[in-house]
Amino acid sequence: MDGPDDRRRRSLDTMRRVNGAGGQRMLDEAAPDLGRFLLEFVSGDICSRTHLPMRERQRVWPAAIGVEPMKANVGSVQNVGVAPGDIIGVFVRCLPYIRFPRVLAAVQQAKGDFDERSSA
Repeated sequence: MDGPDDRRRRSLDTMRRVNGAGGQRMLDEAAPDLGRFLLEFVSGDICSRTHLPMRERQRVWPAAIGVEPMKANVGSVQNVGVAPGDIIGVFVRCLPYIRFPRVLAAVQQAKGDFDERSSA
């Protein structure tokens, strides 16, 4: 079993690979406990699991979380090599489970994010 230092190192490595340093820095300033929870639990214990390749693990997030918090996650998914078409494909695959309104909203949000990213 990993010690606390191993967990933190794994957490930081995963966070940097997926999000860069900016998101964690903002959380550390605004809500340090939330930042620590996200870093240790989400990045260290969940996102760093190796049962699927990183690309596949990240594909799940946009569909799972819905539209509102999706913008940062679409960028994170693209940072690990998931193509826009694959992200849209995940939304379409979720159609029977989350219904048309959420899928349509997610596709619209993602399209705006793709356009913004390509023009930056």
